[in-house]
Amino acid sequence: MPRHEFRQAQTAIISYYINEQNNFSPLYETPVVGKPWVSILLEVPVYEWTVVLVSRATGWSQVVAARTVSLTCFYLTLPALYLLLGRLGLSRARRLLPLALILLCPVYVFYSRAFLMDAMEVMCCAWFLLGFVRTMDERHWGWLALAIVAGLGASLIKSVTLVVWLLPAASYGAWRLWQDLRRPGGWRPALATFAWGMATIVPGLLALRWWITVTDALKAAHASAWLFTAKNQAAGNWGLLNFGVRFSAQMWAVFMERWREAIMPPWVIGVMLAIGMVFLRNGRRLVLALFAIFLLAQLLFPFAYGYQDYYYYSCAVFLCGALGFVFLGLLDRRRLRWLCWPLIFATGYAEIWTYWQGYHADQILRSNGGFAYTEALRLTTPRNSVIIVAGADWAAMIPLYSQRKALMIRNGLEFDSAYLHRAFNDLAGEEVSALVLIGPTRTNGPLLNLAAGQFDLDRTAPTFSQGDTNIYVSRRYLDRVQKRLRTSERYLGLTVGTKPPEQAPLNVPFDISSEQARASFRNVFPSPYHGRFQQGVGYFTVDDTIVLSEHPDSDLSVRPGAGATQIRWVFGIVAEAYLQAGDKTDGVEFIVTGEQPDGHRRQIYRRVLDPLKNAADRGNQDVTIPYHVLPGETVTFSTRPNGSYNCDWAYCVRIEVK
Repeated sequence: MPRHEFRQAQTAIISYYINEQNNFSPLYETPVVGKPWVSILLEVPVYEWTVVLVSRATGWSQVVAARTVSLTCFYLTLPALYLLLGRLGLSRARRLLPLALILLCPVYVFYSRAFLMDAMEVMCCAWFLLGFVRTMDERHWGWLALAIVAGLGASLIKSVTLVVWLLPAASYGAWRLWQDLRRPGGWRPALATFAWGMATIVPGLLALRWWITVTDALKAAHASAWLFTAKNQAAGNWGLLNFGVRFSAQMWAVFMERWREAIMPPWVIGVMLAIGMVFLRNGRRLVLALFAIFLLAQLLFPFAYGYQDYYYYSCAVFLCGALGFVFLGLLDRRRLRWLCWPLIFATGYAEIWTYWQGYHADQILRSNGGFAYTEALRLTTPRNSVIIVAGADWAAMIPLYSQRKALMIRNGLEFDSAYLHRAFNDLAGEEVSALVLIGPTRTNGPLLNLAAGQFDLDRTAPTFSQGDTNIYVSRRYLDRVQKRLRTSERYLGLTVGTKPPEQAPLNVPFDISSEQARASFRNVFPSPYHGRFQQGVGYFTVDDTIVLSEHPDSDLSVRPGAGATQIRWVFGIVAEAYLQAGDKTDGVEFIVTGEQPDGHRRQIYRRVLDPLKNAADRGNQDVTIPYHVLPGETVTFSTRPNGSYNCDWAYCVRIEVK
């Protein structure tokens, strides 16, 4: 499942357990963040139900069934778009040009075969918009029924996408209302228009409200799934409430990168739209309106569109429509027809080139997914057992390919003792068969000891490992697992019975060798020579970037090069520290100190991050500090509590002294 396997695996594991449990209830299991398993309820699983039914009916694997469902939904979207283009006054032949641009658009070519519900959602949205427009125009019960049914599907499958398609619906509804108000006859025609319009969407919105009320209560009561409540999703994953980021040059640079990845180079889009604005006579407003919907989708949910290219599946159709109307407008001008055809060719070529340079390599890749260690977990641990995973956030790939329910310790919670005790206690009555530690979490001694003590895991050494992943299994079947792994050739790539990783001392100053610096501090330049970490040296992932844990108190010292004039420090505090229910951080102090050979110290930089009270302190803080190195001076980067140590989950992305 190439590209965003994180999200595709979540959809796939829902489908897997719907089929396993024959559970077609809206309260389905997503067993990735521990018990209760009914916790991450993000959408009504209409797509997943369809995948399971198609898989059962055909005998196909669920991945093949999912791709078939997605492709079918994409193609069923095209008739709705064809009919909508007709409502905009295009003849049958002229409607084919915008549709051709959509068919060539890389994000549709690639993600229409993904294990994602986006194709089904866009299909529902397109038919809802058609039903809405026809209801407004004709006041026919059949079109109203179409709008209600499609709107219900769009509301419950992926409501974030429906918001985008409500923009043209609301605009058209407002225009029709304005037309009625201008006509003689009083307020009754306008009231009727309003009633018909609201009737199309109110059932879907009421159903969505019910769904949020039910599911948010379940999420809020969970040890870590509270992050997925509607409020936290809006503030965190989507960026809906982060108003400043919409005007950030950095955010717009990210948007441009997504355009280049999912659609075509931004400069091509800009040139084509500029030509349209210069030469079109009558179609400028429509082109601008369609392009505005494309932009507004990103402005409404900046984080979603900025960091996940598949989100453009919901809005690229409007950009393709805008470009299509530019070309059709040029065709209407006799003197400019010669220009139109090269522009159409260039745009189509840009789409094909974008796909070929990016998505094509992933789309032709042949892979069954997973790793040797997930295969080993699937075949050597009890079928109904549970695994604990740290270092992979809540990505469902490991439990999916292992076919095991999982407690995945979300990034930033590896050192939260209260959370770990609660999450482990919630597993009472389950057979925990293995602990999987990935990347820097392999050195998290407290986590290993706590899990091993509570679930009787062998902690003397990893039972087996692969790359940067260590697996510790229950002592009840340790010998059987290792014997099977050693005697079978299907587990190539696994190392059985490795030595335990060396642990950095906790809260004790220690010297760092050049070998240790290269292995454990690859984001620090120049390499550090001395350190102290109250929680031990540890790493986790923030926004797909591996970061060094700097929970107070921590100190990391470097020797600047001669002539150093600048310090760059990228740091922050994990979002859960201030978003979670219950205890929250009261801030962390970040300090840069210079120390000369005679012991004299000077403060070079100091800043207190208090993200709970100050929104500007949230996310990565990338600071550049003017600096003049003194002879023999060392520089220490430190964190200290701004009061208590509670939830002070600070981290470091990068340090440079140059």
